[in-house]
Amino acid sequence: MIKENIKTIVYYIVQIIRLSVINKRIDGEIYSIRASCNAKYGKNINIGKGTFVAHNVEIGDYSYINEVSWIENCTIGRYCSISDHVMINPSEHNLRLLLSYPLGDQVENKKVIIGNDVLISHGVTILSGVRIGNGAVIGAGAVVTNDIPPYEIWGGVPAKCIKKRFNSNTIKLIEKIDLYKKNVEDAKRLVIEVGEQ
Repeated sequence: MIKENIKTIVYYIVQIIRLSVINKRIDGEIYSIRASCNAKYGKNINIGKGTFVAHNVEIGDYSYINEVSWIENCTIGRYCSISDHVMINPSEHNLRLLLSYPLGDQVENKKVIIGNDVLISHGVTILSGVRIGNGAVIGAGAVVTNDIPPYEIWGGVPAKCIKKRFNSNTIKLIEKIDLYKKNVEDAKRLVIEVGEQ
């Protein structure tokens, strides 16, 4: 028991040191010791306490994930806002097998792709293999089972489209100025408020 406790303490100390080095390199703030040091982190990212980030995750510049979320096997774009208690790509049991119990590697976990400027609200679950387009918004508590096109607002269980976030002229403007490739200072100068759609 004492030996196991010492191993755990040493692991946490080493993890804190490794994450401190990563934070300096990316100019970010990874507060969770449950975030893998082998994941790919962009510049100026933020990961809240208690959030699990698997080694097979890639997070783009200026994105953040709040506390107590579970993120695995996914790519997250730039400027994404991910709330607390979000589950991205939890392993799913393979119901096509005679036995649903996961014997060995009999779980499904296809990569989730999340575009830029995606807002994922509190308590959302995004299932295996889903693609979420740029500028999409997902309402609190939604369960996402299908792809979400760019600039749509979705909610519910299972999640469905509620409405478009912007009209086609605003979307063309975003694409024309290449907003998601800008650094945060340039983005601040370019961002304007648009009226109701």
